[in-house]
Amino acid sequence: MLHSLELENFKAFGERARIPFAPITLIFGENSAGKSSILQALNLLKQTRESRDVSAPIAPRTENGIVDLGSFKELIFDHDLERTLSMRIEIKLDVYFSIEFRFKRPSLTEEVLLDQVMIYKNKTPRCIAKFKPIDKPLEFEEIRRGTRFLFNPFIVEKQGYAQSRMPTLKCDWLTKAKLFWEHEFNWCQENSEKVINLIKEEKNRLEEHLNRLKETYKRIDQKKSEDSFKDSYRQELQELKSLKQNIDFFTKEYDLNEYISKRHADEMRTIVGLQGFLPAAIGYQENITRSLSFIHYRSSDPLDLGEIVMDTASALETTLESLFPMGPFRRPPERWYIFTGTSPQDVGYRGDLLPDLLFRRPELVEDTNKWLERLEIGYQLEVKPVGTDAGDLFEVRLIDTRRKERVNVALPDVGFGISQLLPFVVQSLVSEKQIISIEQPEVHVHPRLQADLGDLLAAAIQKPRQNQFIIETHSEHLILRLQRLVYEKKINPNDISVIYVSRGAEGAKSQRLRLDEKGNFIDNWPSGFFTERLKELR
Repeated sequence: MLHSLELENFKAFGERARIPFAPITLIFGENSAGKSSILQALNLLKQTRESRDVSAPIAPRTENGIVDLGSFKELIFDHDLERTLSMRIEIKLDVYFSIEFRFKRPSLTEEVLLDQVMIYKNKTPRCIAKFKPIDKPLEFEEIRRGTRFLFNPFIVEKQGYAQSRMPTLKCDWLTKAKLFWEHEFNWCQENSEKVINLIKEEKNRLEEHLNRLKETYKRIDQKKSEDSFKDSYRQELQELKSLKQNIDFFTKEYDLNEYISKRHADEMRTIVGLQGFLPAAIGYQENITRSLSFIHYRSSDPLDLGEIVMDTASALETTLESLFPMGPFRRPPERWYIFTGTSPQDVGYRGDLLPDLLFRRPELVEDTNKWLERLEIGYQLEVKPVGTDAGDLFEVRLIDTRRKERVNVALPDVGFGISQLLPFVVQSLVSEKQIISIEQPEVHVHPRLQADLGDLLAAAIQKPRQNQFIIETHSEHLILRLQRLVYEKKINPNDISVIYVSRGAEGAKSQRLRLDEKGNFIDNWPSGFFTERLKELR
């Protein structure tokens, strides 16, 4: 689940703003205050990941993309290229993951750069490591000779990976705060004999391997294999030297400061290979944590920078994949549809896959009809082939349940609000563990139905669906229904995050308005919002 997003110098946001998310997040604010910027930031990251240009650190616009933000200059606050655009994303899976990206464009004649990547550990506001770009992309062989590279299969298999040249970051700063090192230090102190024996076993194994390597070299064509042999042999010797140094270090007495100094130097060698903005590979030289990597001392919480970066990248990739943005306007309905021959898993970002989805999933039609009845919309869906022969031509019709006799009508012949709301209802039902974002689902929908949407959201965040919603809205009726559900103990106040976005001289600001156990607001609404009706009644 998305836990929070921090934006700085992005669109309407100048000064850093933090947006905390919950299973249901409602974003309120006046027109042009900056509400849409929050959704656009998430869509920008997802769009960049789905772009075919895996070398681009950021993709403000793509062909048939999710969002069109123009050029980098247009999405930077005040269109000021002197500024650095920053996004920090915090994710809660089994544990918390947090990563921050900073982008720059030095001038209009230069490309957009990923200027810095910052890594955070667990649910802490303190950064533990910063990575900066290496001046130029390194040749893959150049990297391989200097480090051992581990690729993240989750990312590489999805996007492909060019192993000739790659944009690369190097650790530029790493924390020395004792808080992050003392657990593994204590573990090593308590298991000193085990640590030394394990390193010795690794050293003996490597020495045997080096001897076999030399014997192999004698039996093969030395001229053809000399360069590769030297590279491999040199790397193995460096690793052996590192193991011997580790034995010497752990044999003598050492304190926490000495331990941090040694481990800090090891971890500062970490190199990150990128696909777009996302870490996809980690290069490192041998160090003690990885010498003992086959021991799972998770309880000691080791600071293995490479592992933290890879786990964070995988968590972000999973989260962006589960993000399902829906635009402010869905595709208008048609009278007839031609089945495309595929079985979609969702309604499509613009609702264009809704007909095929319903045509292929009769059980989904049944589930949707149950909710149409609960929402008291007054219609039931009917999806059927056109004509007597089963074929690829079909229609989606509505049966008016308010009439004494069965009357069905074509979807284009009912109010615009029904056709705009239907894709959102269906997506909420078909999704599982997805993050559904949408702008103003209440458009063209009457007040009672706006309130009833709260019941749908409350059900869709529960098992088995466990979806998350990020909704830009102006609907007072929706929040009132959610407040009532909190009062009735059907949802928890922590399940709702109400964000109010306002605009000032320094750009947009965000404020969370908290609810108590009875569904009442702990924080006051800013002046001028939801107060107009009271003024009119005076």
